[in-house]
Amino acid sequence: GKFLKPVYPTGSRNSSGNRFMSQGYHFRQYQGWEGDGPSPSRFTLLVRPLLFSAAIVLGSFALAAVWRDEKTRANRQSSMFGPGRKSQKVDILGWQLSRQEVIIGGIIVCNLVIFGCWASSFRGAFHSVEHAYPWLQRHFLHYPFSGRGFPLLGSAFSHITFPHLFFNMFALWSFGPKLVNALGEENFLAAYLSAGVLSSLGGMCIKLLSTSTLPSLGASGAVLFLAGTTALIWPQAQFGIIFLPFITFPAPQLLLGIVALDITGLVLRWKMFDHGAHLAAVGISVLFVSGGASLIARYQQEVVKHWRQARASMGGK
Repeated sequence: GKFLKPVYPTGSRNSSGNRFMSQGYHFRQYQGWEGDGPSPSRFTLLVRPLLFSAAIVLGSFALAAVWRDEKTRANRQSSMFGPGRKSQKVDILGWQLSRQEVIIGGIIVCNLVIFGCWASSFRGAFHSVEHAYPWLQRHFLHYPFSGRGFPLLGSAFSHITFPHLFFNMFALWSFGPKLVNALGEENFLAAYLSAGVLSSLGGMCIKLLSTSTLPSLGASGAVLFLAGTTALIWPQAQFGIIFLPFITFPAPQLLLGIVALDITGLVLRWKMFDHGAHLAAVGISVLFVSGGASLIARYQQEVVKHWRQARASMGGK
């Protein structure tokens, strides 16, 4: 995630005194709380983001389990009429891509579309957020004091500058395919979405504690989750730096260096990157590898069991 220059809110509360005036898509009315009455507690601001995050994590892994079960069922049925051999390559406009590359490429396309929307919305005021489309400002920037849920996800697919987009997508293309192969297509997508949301939530919590009003955006949280998971699953892996392609570092050591840099940035209040979200992403990768994946597998087993029961009750096989 990357911080943007703050634009301080000038909106006010509505007559009920307990909600933001976020209707009408006015830019400064959903960045945070402002008014002459008592502001909501920080816990109140976390309620909707927490509920949204739980829905994304549980829902995405549940859908991944059902998707995988349905694919297995379809493959069993198709094998009755032939060898059931499935090509490992997908032809897209003449390009022969692996299924892992198709998954990663799809995520990159989503990021490119949002970047294109930002680029077209500046209307000559380059990188001036105030001139961007209101729906981009509302749904694809994350303001820590807004108390809203969806921007946790929308901001994880959002980039305003091309270098920010390029570095994140380059890292995604580097780490992604191997993890798609290890986790499976369905669980990889669920893990990517969950990591993006949870890292944004972690960054939000730290900013609420520090009263920082800086908005953030970017896929760095999800990408750092992939990097951390790769380093923990394959500690013998070597990571490189794009500016120094001739030098590589052991993955765990470089990951520790990133953590140290983000802790320093958090303590010194550097404003270039969302260091809290970065640290949250690495923490999520540690939890995922050290037991979280096993808990998710048990959860998915229960989901599949109930799904099959529901299918049987509706006459399915």
